[in-house]
Amino acid sequence: MKTIIYDIETIPDLDFGRKHMNLDGLSDEDIGRSMFFQQLQKHGNEFLPIDLQKVITISFVTEHNGHIELSSCTDVATFLDSIKDADHFVTWNGNRFDVPVLYFRAVLNNLAVNEKIFDKNHHTDLKALLSNGDVNSISGLDWVSKHLGLPGKSEHTGNAVWDLYLEKKIDEVVRYCESDALNTYLIYVQHQLSMGVINEQELNTKKDTLKKFLASQDNPHSEFIQQL
Repeated sequence: MKTIIYDIETIPDLDFGRKHMNLDGLSDEDIGRSMFFQQLQKHGNEFLPIDLQKVITISFVTEHNGHIELSSCTDVATFLDSIKDADHFVTWNGNRFDVPVLYFRAVLNNLAVNEKIFDKNHHTDLKALLSNGDVNSISGLDWVSKHLGLPGKSEHTGNAVWDLYLEKKIDEVVRYCESDALNTYLIYVQHQLSMGVINEQELNTKKDTLKKFLASQDNPHSEFIQQL
C-alpha cells in the first residue's frame, strides 16, 4: 500500500487580489496586507477563505513497500501527479484545509485528482481523529507533536510563511513544511500502534527507516534524527 502523509503552505492569492479586489498596481506585500485587512473587517479574523489560499509548497512523506522518503514541490500539478497511484492519505486538519484547498486549485487549473483523497476510508485526518471530530478541542500540531516527544514545528510558525515568502526565503518555507509532514507521519505511526495496526517492533522499524533516509540527505532534519 502506498501512503502519502502531506502538508501544504499557502499565501494569499495575489492574482485574484489584483484582478478582482481593486488592488492592481500595488506590491505583493500591500496586496496581501489589504486582503488580510478586508477579511478582518468582514469576519473578525485574517484567515482567508479556501479559494483565496494559493499553494506555494507541498511536502509529503511517501511510505511504500517498506521504503520511506520525504519530498517537496512548489506546484499543485506536480504533487497531484505524484499521488495519482496512492492508496491512503494522512493529514493534520486536512478535512478542513489541505484537501479543499488542493481541490479548489485543481478545479481552477483543470487538474485531475486521485478521488481517494476525499474518501474517509482512504484518508486519515489525525486532528479530527484524535479530537473525535471536535478539532477545536485539541491543541495544534506543534503542541501535540511535542506532547508525544517529537520535535514539533521549526523555529517559524505558520504565520511566518507569508513573511518568508516576501523575503524570498522559499527554502525556509519548504523546510518548515517538511517538518510539519514529518511530525504528522510520526503521529500517524504512533496512532497505528495504538490501534493495533502495527506492533512495537514494526513501529521501531518504520522510525529506523525514516532515520536512515533523513541521514542520507544533504541537508537532513537533524532534530528528527536525534529523536528517532
